[in-house]
Amino acid sequence: MIVEYIAVKTELLLGNIVNTNAPFLAEQFAKLGLTAYYQTNVGDNKARVCECLDIASQRADIIVLTGGMGVNGDDVTKDSVASFLGRNITNNHIDGCIELPNNFGNSSGEIIEDGKLRYILLPGQFNEMKPMFLEFVLPYLYNISDSVLVTKTVKIAGIGEKEVEDRIRDLIKKNSNPSIYIYPKSGEVHIHVTAKGADMNECDRLNKPVIKELKTLVGEYIFTTEDEVSLEQSVVDLLKANNLSVSTAESCTGGMVASRLINVPGVSEVLKTCYVTYSEHSKHKVLGVKKSTLAKYTAVSEQVCEQMAEAPALSSKADVFISVTGIAGPDSPYPDKEVGLVYIGCCVKGNTEVREYHFKGDRAKIRECAVTSALDFARVCILKYIAETTFGIKEKKK
Repeated sequence: MIVEYIAVKTELLLGNIVNTNAPFLAEQFAKLGLTAYYQTNVGDNKARVCECLDIASQRADIIVLTGGMGVNGDDVTKDSVASFLGRNITNNHIDGCIELPNNFGNSSGEIIEDGKLRYILLPGQFNEMKPMFLEFVLPYLYNISDSVLVTKTVKIAGIGEKEVEDRIRDLIKKNSNPSIYIYPKSGEVHIHVTAKGADMNECDRLNKPVIKELKTLVGEYIFTTEDEVSLEQSVVDLLKANNLSVSTAESCTGGMVASRLINVPGVSEVLKTCYVTYSEHSKHKVLGVKKSTLAKYTAVSEQVCEQMAEAPALSSKADVFISVTGIAGPDSPYPDKEVGLVYIGCCVKGNTEVREYHFKGDRAKIRECAVTSALDFARVCILKYIAETTFGIKEKKK
């Protein structure tokens, strides 16, 4: 079945807002096995919306519209669809529609069946559209789809896209269903494994052996195989499961590591204290980094990062300390150190490790990559500590 998406919002055409609905809906359509060839943005104008409906109705089986739905009768989307289909609007609903309740706002949605065509009207606000789609539209579309696509996401951190591709190239070549695609993120690599089948059970059966082989090929770098689990969520879950607490000491990332952790609901159970020590003075005064170390090695050094992670001056007494110091640019204050040089430290129960990283990009990109790497490095160090204390396993020196 073919689906077409129409976004009704003048501000989208003016560049005032970004359409966050489009990628979400596109992913949902793909998972359902629906084929999408076109997406259209149109302003809040009845004649132009009807023109888009006329075109879409000639090439699609399902037409999904978002936006243009007011709560005071100024509802250009419903007016347009009703006019196009030759139906009346009664009590603010198109005659014969299936009403979709809005549990997060005022604009309800609708499904209108017209012969073989189906029109689905949803609010434009993402935080209203998404739950309405998942609760009401998804089951409806699932029931009318002739096939299903199920995508499983394998999320990786610690290695880049090129190395991931090298490791799984043969697996990609020998599989067509499921298909395997690599999507690079900032500091992460996501592998989408997508199976097509008659139902979800068949898709799961096809996906399962591929996921298993991916774990064999890149397992040490996988932090989750759950779509909704972020890297920071995996770190917090790991801390909770092992009754560990965490504190952060950041320089170039300016509190971004702490911010990512605070994105996770329930992080208050494990997060203790977060410091941003940007200047050399604050590194010494707050964290206890030695003046002699700063003078000899500079603030961006393995030695300073190590002392930041061990942080004898911190009163939080957390089990895990994460430290970050580096040069985000656009210029370097040190003639022998380039922009993008970042040191990340992690101290777990008194065992400290520091890694040196070299990131490319502008200031924002370098800081973003540093945050992702810090979270992943902390995850690796925690896992190593758990293995050593639980099973007596020591990592071999490389």
